[in-house]
Formats: sequence, C-alpha cells, structure tokens
Amino acid sequence: MPALVLAESACMRPAADTRASGSWVYDVEAPTNGSSIVTVEATFDGAHTDRIAIGQESAPFIHDMRVRTEGGYRPIARQGSAWIEPSCARRCTVRYRLDLSELAAGCGDDVDCARRVDGATLSPSLAWLAHPVPRTDVPVDVRVKAPNAMQFLSGMAESDESGRAFSFRSYDLDEGSFTAFGPLRRFRVDVPGLHPARIDVAVVGAHAYAMPDDAMRAWIRQAADVVTPLFGRFPVERTTLFVVPAIGENEVIFGKVLSLAGASIVLVVGDKMPASATKQDWVLVHELFHLGFPTFRGEGRWLGEGLATYYEPVLRARAGWTTDGEVFRQFARNMPRGVARRGSASGLAQRSDLDSIYWGGALFCFAADVRIRQETRGKHTLDDVVRAALARGGDATKVWTVAEVVRVGDDVTGTHVLSSMYDRYAARGEQIDLESLLLSLGVERGESGIEIDDHQPLAWIRKSIIDRGDVSLVSRATAEK
Repeated sequence: MPALVLAESACMRPAADTRASGSWVYDVEAPTNGSSIVTVEATFDGAHTDRIAIGQESAPFIHDMRVRTEGGYRPIARQGSAWIEPSCARRCTVRYRLDLSELAAGCGDDVDCARRVDGATLSPSLAWLAHPVPRTDVPVDVRVKAPNAMQFLSGMAESDESGRAFSFRSYDLDEGSFTAFGPLRRFRVDVPGLHPARIDVAVVGAHAYAMPDDAMRAWIRQAADVVTPLFGRFPVERTTLFVVPAIGENEVIFGKVLSLAGASIVLVVGDKMPASATKQDWVLVHELFHLGFPTFRGEGRWLGEGLATYYEPVLRARAGWTTDGEVFRQFARNMPRGVARRGSASGLAQRSDLDSIYWGGALFCFAADVRIRQETRGKHTLDDVVRAALARGGDATKVWTVAEVVRVGDDVTGTHVLSSMYDRYAARGEQIDLESLLLSLGVERGESGIEIDDHQPLAWIRKSIIDRGDVSLVSRATAEK
C-alpha cells in the first residue's frame, strides 16, 4: 500500500529530539476583579533557541516583556514577531503582561483567538503563553493564581485537584485548550459508568439565555449519553465545555474542540434557543464525538471531520432524537457536496475545501461502514473501528496518523476495506458511486423527494446502521443470503 506509507511519512508528527531535556514552567496571575490583564512569568530551561514568540494575533498586545537578571528585570526588545534573548538558549525567566480585552478587540471576537463576553474572555491558552521557537518536545507546567476561583476555568490537563495546576507536552501547545478568565457561571455534569467522567461547564460572562442553566445541564448530560454507547464509555475522563452567546440566534451556530493539551470544547449557543430545541441541535453531539477519536497533525482532517459528520446523525437516531429516514435523506441531500468536481484527479487526502473535508469524509466513512458490514455479513462495523481506536489509547488528546487508524481498522474487522478504500479514494482520487450506494440501501430519489424502500438487497445494512447492528437483522440477512 505505497500511497498510505507516503501519507504517514508526510505527517507532521514531531520527530524525536535528543536535545529535548529541558522544561517550561509558567506562573500565571489571572486578572483581578475589573481588570483584563494577565501577568505571566515563564522559565525556559534548555530551550536551545534565543527566540521567544507567541501567537501572531497576540504579539501586539504583549506589554513589557522582560528577562530576570541578578539585578532585577531588564526589558527585551521585540524584533518582528519575536523577542530575542540569548540567555534563553540555556535557561531564562521572562515576565510579561497581556491585555485580554485588547486581544479580543484585535481578534474580532474570533473564538480561535479570543472572545470577550460581559467582562470575561475566552481564548486558547496559546494566546497568552509565549514560548521558545522552534519548540523541542519538553514537559510544560502551568500554575495559575486566580483571586476568585469562580472566575477561572481551563481545559488544560490538570496535574492536581486544585483546578489551577496543569501539565502537558510543549508540542501540544499548538492546540493549547480553551481557557476562560472573568465572570463565569460554572456547573459540573457527571457521566456515570464503569469509567466515570465529568464535564466541567462554564457559561462565559453574565449573559441571560432563554434556556435556564438547569435545562442546559440536562441537555449536555443527554448529549453525553448519546455518544457514550458507541465508545462503550464517555471518551475522556475530563473535558471542559465553554458556552458563549450568539446574540439573537435560536440555535447553536458553532462548535470547536481543542484537545491536545487537554480536552476542551467551545459552543456558541443562541441566547434565544429554547430548551425544547436541544434535540434538534447537531453541533454538540458532533463535538462530543470528536473527543473519542485521535487528533491528526498535517493530514487526516477529512477523516476526523468525516467520522464526526457521519456519526452525528446516526447516533442521534440511535438515541431517538431523529429518525432513520431523516438520517438517510440528509445523506442523500448533502453527501453529493463531498464528491469531487468532474475532471478532478485529487483524492480526499489532497483536497482542502470544506465540502470535501466534511461531506467527502462522511461519504468515505459511510461507504466504508456499508462495505465492512457487507463483507463480514454484519459481524463487524465501522463502530468496531472507532471503539478499537479509543481502546488502544486513541482519544482526542493523542496524535495518530491516518495509517495507524487504517491498520487498526483492518485488524479489528479482519478485512482490507479501509486500506483498499484509502488507496482508491483518498490517495488515487477515484470516485465513490454515491447514487448506486444509496439505491442498494433502499434510498431512492422519487418524484416527491427522497424515499425509503425496504426491498432493496442491502436494506438490512441501512437498518442495522441505526439499530446498532441488531442481531435479529443480521441473522435475517444472513438467512436470506
């Protein structure tokens, strides 16, 4: 499978660095009441570089970068997008301030950068943690001093039970987890089971929603229950979920996961959204699914987003939140968006438009699930693949390659479905025949719209996708063959 080997070698997983024997330690002072200034003191040991940098959007809002000396602190001048300090190549301690309010204004309230809500600020931790560049793979410790425990919450991986100490690896800072400073309404959602989990929720700011907090808590718990059966447990032991308002909207308009430094989700929720609309929302289930599958670097976004796009309606139908007919009508309506334009020879691995990433990836996953079920007569499914990846440590806080996922998939299903489909559709650019696939499953385009026909040869597969591979359906299909 030469194409897949090339894809794995091209992955941006950091190479082992024999020099990486140092550490980074951050002492962070959260803003005091009424302030938006974060003060950071960072010690870099064995950085092997004299360059200190921060996210491009944040650099203009760093104030008074200084390095500690025997006589106190002396200023470091910024040169372009970085600060140059020769002592940092060995060991240095720098101190600086960042105005979160200025940052949010400069970012235009982009949650990928910073968003300001009623005196509170939500941002990835990368936005306020300056660091050596280029990075080596070293341990990072972040300690936060917050004057008010209810005005700080971070998705970074906790190193103790205080909620203010965190540890991760420096390479994971490019997905530095969401963090909120300032007025928050906080509550906790417990997900019971053999592997209990918790979701720490922060409603950022003091904005009022049409949905009461108790209803919001119930919705999050129910959505966690929707994804748990697929994985056999809630995917991660702890995640943080930050809710920010979409003024005047009556639905969820955006969601995103940042996970490598610790699992975190941001959900932009319409402040007019009623509790009665929660089961019609798809965004929260989509983001919670992401927690149960590995993260990719430099490749594979089409697979990660494709799986989440495919499984979101399937899981909601399994939970009774939507119907199986609506699931396949949605696939028939939207999956054509993921088919490459006529004349394109590019496979999914080379395409970067959003339709290819989301709906092209979903089409790949849909076709793979059908083929696995067909080849194994229902004994194995794509469910087995995602469950096995998680069982082998592949949650969203870990980086895998597409090649690793494909190997697990072939191994657990006892087929070559994923490797052959990757080679044909992701690497070489062949097209999946969506219309024939839908027709074989009993999903037909009629004069009155998309119709469901249970008499087609693979209708049993369509039913089993929603019914979690029900034994009676599989047995009946086997008998018919």
